[in-house]
Amino acid sequence: MLSLSNTVPTVSYPQRSSFASPILAVNPQKSISFLKNHTFVFSSSLMRQQSEQTPTTLSCKASLEVVKDSPSGSAVHGISEMVVGVLGGGQLGRMLCEAASQMAIKVIVLDPLENCPASALAHQHVVGSYDDSATVEEFGKRCGVLTVEIEHVDVATLEKLEQQGVDCQPKASTIRIIQDKYLQKVHFSRHAIPLPKFMQIDDLESARRAGDLFGYPLMIKSRRLAYDGRGNAVAKSEEELSSAVNALGGYGRGLYVEKWAPFVKVRICFIVKRVFIMHLPITLKG
Repeated sequence: MLSLSNTVPTVSYPQRSSFASPILAVNPQKSISFLKNHTFVFSSSLMRQQSEQTPTTLSCKASLEVVKDSPSGSAVHGISEMVVGVLGGGQLGRMLCEAASQMAIKVIVLDPLENCPASALAHQHVVGSYDDSATVEEFGKRCGVLTVEIEHVDVATLEKLEQQGVDCQPKASTIRIIQDKYLQKVHFSRHAIPLPKFMQIDDLESARRAGDLFGYPLMIKSRRLAYDGRGNAVAKSEEELSSAVNALGGYGRGLYVEKWAPFVKVRICFIVKRVFIMHLPITLKG
């Protein structure tokens, strides 16, 4: 049996060391289900002093241990050797790092900002552009799994990395659809997901035709780089079509329109693969 252990310094309650936090905060049985062929091996003791003036102390030891008699016959380790690479180091990347740290998974992020939100929690932060082909290719080859926290990445390079054997999640083909909001809606429509009526527009004539079909107000949207309210403009009448289109950068940018959908409540659905679905109803006022 080969053993490599790391002893965490004793700390005063209720504080916890940075290494002890993920160990104590996670139910090991649940954590194991997330890590293929990995098992957490923990050793901990709680020592309470008799004197009331002495604070409660906690000492923990995490052991990276190779177990020869595992059911599958393969080595079982305490800390995951998997390296997850993330293109983008924003708030979503930071939350991913927080969750991964509780499962002892190393996360490295690629982001052009030196002080991006995820930089403080990532195992390593590589400063660079996530839409630069050479940078993404070099970064991706260092990862066991490569994922994204923003869809505006170089899809062609992800396809190249997949051909070289890099495990990209989601697949480049999926990200390509997500990047184009019009193609995304076409994809949803083909799978019978309810949507407002929509159509592509290429010039003023097609925009007027959309207004005749859908009525006004008319929602005009950019196909790309549209998120968090960006890339949207409303034409309240036919006379406002040109100004709305110009506000989005013109027809050459790639536009489509949606029939106006009045609503008072939005249901946001977060889907985590094989884990859970959570619905958050939000009531809009005004």
